Amino acid sequence: MAEISPDALVPRAEGPVAAVFLVPPVGERPTGVLKIYPRGLDRRTFNAVEVEQAKLAGLRVAGSVLLAEAIEELPDGRTGVRMEFCPQSLIELVQGRGLPIGDVVVLGQILGSVLAEAHEAGLVHGGVTPSNVLERPNGQPVLADFGLALRLRFPRDLTTAAAYTAPEVLRDGELSEEADVYGLGAVLYLALTGQSPFPTRPGETPDDVVLRVLREPAPEVSGRDVPPGLTALIRRMLAKEAATRPDAAAVTREFETLLSGTTAPADELDFDDFRDELPAHRNMPVATTVRPPRRKLRWPRKEVLIGAAVALALVVVLPMLLRPKPETTATEQRPAGAAPVTPQPSQASATVQRIQLDPPQDKGTTVVLKWSFPQPLTYAVFVAEQGGKAPRSIYRGSGTTSTVQVSPGLKYCFEVQGTDGREVFYSTPRSIRGATCKS
Repeated sequence: MAEISPDALVPRAEGPVAAVFLVPPVGERPTGVLKIYPRGLDRRTFNAVEVEQAKLAGLRVAGSVLLAEAIEELPDGRTGVRMEFCPQSLIELVQGRGLPIGDVVVLGQILGSVLAEAHEAGLVHGGVTPSNVLERPNGQPVLADFGLALRLRFPRDLTTAAAYTAPEVLRDGELSEEADVYGLGAVLYLALTGQSPFPTRPGETPDDVVLRVLREPAPEVSGRDVPPGLTALIRRMLAKEAATRPDAAAVTREFETLLSGTTAPADELDFDDFRDELPAHRNMPVATTVRPPRRKLRWPRKEVLIGAAVALALVVVLPMLLRPKPETTATEQRPAGAAPVTPQPSQASATVQRIQLDPPQDKGTTVVLKWSFPQPLTYAVFVAEQGGKAPRSIYRGSGTTSTVQVSPGLKYCFEVQGTDGREVFYSTPRSIRGATCKS
């Protein structure tokens, strides 16, 4: 705290254990956050936090984890954890109303991927709640407050977030991978419905909520807009018995399947093309209180998730258009007399490094794609088909090869996009059968 006086800190939030303050910018250092705990850290806890943070920083999903930038001792002996400033939490984004299905599926895949890779590395979050799902200024969701060291040093009152806490944690205080999955299920329940699985009823005490979590199943989320697979997955994640819940890797795989199933038609690829379904369209109780219009979700709308069980990120979908060569007989579909659309420059043109996509291997009904990049990325493959209205995306994850189903006789273009969680990289589009491709 040498560069700033504690008096300059701006209070932002008060949690059950720690208080959060904004740290004004200093020099080139932007506005940050200091989470202040009530006491100092003993050497054992300090070392444990450092080990956890080092492991988290080494994960391929680190870009979607809010890491501790520093652990600082205040003049009065309290401990402060300095972090990047994220302007909003999931609770503030939801504002009591369910999010569009596409956003929820993307969020589930992101958070599931974070937990899957962390669990594989031996790390448990220990408190997956909506307050720990934050939004960066650029719109990227991140998972905050990761790790057990500080939770064991500063135990919290479990009743304060009982609706998002696994039954075994409420009974025994057992923080585990299975409890993380339960917490994720409860968080996604909120994202879908605008309320927790066990909202406080009039006249209830926190202990009454705990008893319902221990004894009652969460009401199912259903309705014409909710895929049955999503309803079933959340139900299994919220199972009372830890052993019957899917692990985070399995959750991620199911969200990847749902993601491919909730993409829009060929001419409507973006998640913001989904209707902004409200809980009223789902079989859930809805409060009748009139609220101000909810701010549009700021997670990147022209983006599609391309995560894996151990890797995740958001990759910008810049349409790749397949256009036939002038000498071919194929024509573009546009209204008669309309002027040709001039492609706008894409971000790819400003990217120094490109993903190296090898010439596609055309095998008639399939095409084998291979690519490379100097560092590990999370990838998606985009395919444009002759006669198609827009490219389609194929989830791949962290691998560097893909086999794509194609129709004999049609022309195709392929583009690979990848991300390290902060920057997006692109390949030069590749074609087969004489197609002309434009990014």
